[in-house]
Amino acid sequence: MLQIPFTGTSSILQPHDAEVQSPLDYYFLFMNARFLNLILKCTNKYGNKLKVEATTARSRFSKWTDLSVAELKTFIGIILLTGTIKLNRMVDYWSTHYFFRLSPRLFMSRDRFFLILRALNVQDIERTESIFKIKSLIDLFNETVDAVYYPLRELTIDESLILWKGRLYFRQYIKGKAHRYGIKLYILADANGIILKIHMYAGSQDVQVGGRNHVKKVVHLLMQKYFDKGHALYLDNFYTSVGLADELIGKNTYVTGTLRPNRIGNPRELKMCKLKPGESCILQNNKKIVVTKWQDKREVLFISTEHKSNYKGTTSRRVRTIKYKPAVQIKYNKYMRAIDRHDQMLSYYCCEHKTLCWYKKVIIHIIQICLVNGYLLFNAKNTTNKTSLYKFIKSVMQELLPMPNVPELSRPLSQSKIHLPANLPKRSNNTLRKRCRVCYTKTKKRVSVITGCPDCPGFPGLCLNDCFREFHKY
Repeated sequence: MLQIPFTGTSSILQPHDAEVQSPLDYYFLFMNARFLNLILKCTNKYGNKLKVEATTARSRFSKWTDLSVAELKTFIGIILLTGTIKLNRMVDYWSTHYFFRLSPRLFMSRDRFFLILRALNVQDIERTESIFKIKSLIDLFNETVDAVYYPLRELTIDESLILWKGRLYFRQYIKGKAHRYGIKLYILADANGIILKIHMYAGSQDVQVGGRNHVKKVVHLLMQKYFDKGHALYLDNFYTSVGLADELIGKNTYVTGTLRPNRIGNPRELKMCKLKPGESCILQNNKKIVVTKWQDKREVLFISTEHKSNYKGTTSRRVRTIKYKPAVQIKYNKYMRAIDRHDQMLSYYCCEHKTLCWYKKVIIHIIQICLVNGYLLFNAKNTTNKTSLYKFIKSVMQELLPMPNVPELSRPLSQSKIHLPANLPKRSNNTLRKRCRVCYTKTKKRVSVITGCPDCPGFPGLCLNDCFREFHKY
């Protein structure tokens, strides 16, 4: 097989590793000052535009004031909180109903939050095409990852889908995805699952990857900065072909993946091979491109410029018997799952509410990608002190939403300790009157009452206003 040395070193490029310690540091490694300033500048610009367009003094946007960096961080903290604590309606996070009583109102008022959400924007280019509403943020994300992190040797390309069922000219359909309809992202990630580069597909009108040779354009666009360094690229059968493998050999890059049986350039001998379960047919050309046809429950084709045709034994968690598989399949299963694993983590604490406009869903999706990237890198660098995604998010939220100085609420009494007022008993056909204990303690003056607490010793007289509550310290 080909021998291509790997010349890269996986590490945090800037700042130095020693300066990145807490979960928030790892989060802001990807969502840095440039990222925040872009959101801040565009949101303030759009908010002021909506303020000018407000028709009446009572319009909500007539109260708009510019957003600060500290307020933006609070807004992001509340967005993350809505993904951790699930409610169907966003307004319920500020509800005073005893069913809810959550904390967002301690950090930001409801009206201010929805003003910022309405004005949320990242379009700094005055263009009418829909794709430019989000292009600046995606480009900045890609530049940021390039500047702060160099990946592992093994890379993978796959698609991800952001749920969107409304009208959008580049909405896509992917049968195998959980959402099926939505905004399609082409993603490059390393073996840790850290997303390195994103390209939002704009359909056949996409100027970068649309038209003929669409798949090859996607691979070359995402891998542009990682060619000629000895990386091993893993792809599914949507991308792979003998022609693409040949091109990547010329760029000193390994390629491994499943292969569709009807691809142009496939060896003709593959169709002639009739296999029994467990058997395989292995073909290699003069450029060291190996195509393997393996009969499992069904026929599976693999293509690789890195892995040999030998077999390795594996065991499943349920059945502890050893099953021999081609080495190329074992490696493919190990590294190809990186992006699906990242999508799975995004789904655990998803912050994208259905009623949001499409580009705001993409903005929040990228904010979440930065969060999961930070989490995966944190665990990769702290192998002896790994944490769960929930604890990581909780730690980030505690930094973004520090506890305000509010008096601690007294612990409510249990139902068995709550006393209820009652009328004093009658005596000789006359209602008994007593002095209110609270009023007398405060003013030393007698205030006669006909109500008291039958559950307290001596049936003390008490006014039905605040005196009863104050006496029992409710």
